[in-house]
Amino acid sequence: MRPEGGDIVYAFRTTKPPSLRRFSFRFGVQCPVLRLSPLSFTDEQGDDWIEVLPLPRGLMDTPLDPEAVKLIPVVDVQAYKETVPGEVLDVVLNVLEDGEPPWPTLREALGRRGGPTPPK
Repeated sequence: MRPEGGDIVYAFRTTKPPSLRRFSFRFGVQCPVLRLSPLSFTDEQGDDWIEVLPLPRGLMDTPLDPEAVKLIPVVDVQAYKETVPGEVLDVVLNVLEDGEPPWPTLREALGRRGGPTPPK
């Protein structure tokens, strides 16, 4: 599965080294993550990696901390959950680029900027 920028998907919490992934079964805990950019990065083995923000408290209540953003292999993405509206994704990306501690949640960022209505 290849998510688009702004998609919330379920992905494995810990990544498995690509060399061990070829002919094995994968069991593990999955958590929701928000894909931030439509771009992917390809490593020397040809595996695609995407930039995501883990959402342990849900979209509205997870702090928008740039240190929490991580790269995960596309093959670790397991299931689609929902798509975030483009205006809301823009607010997330602006806070991640320009924000300063303490990191706001999306609910706080939308309230400050008078932005779009938060998703349910």
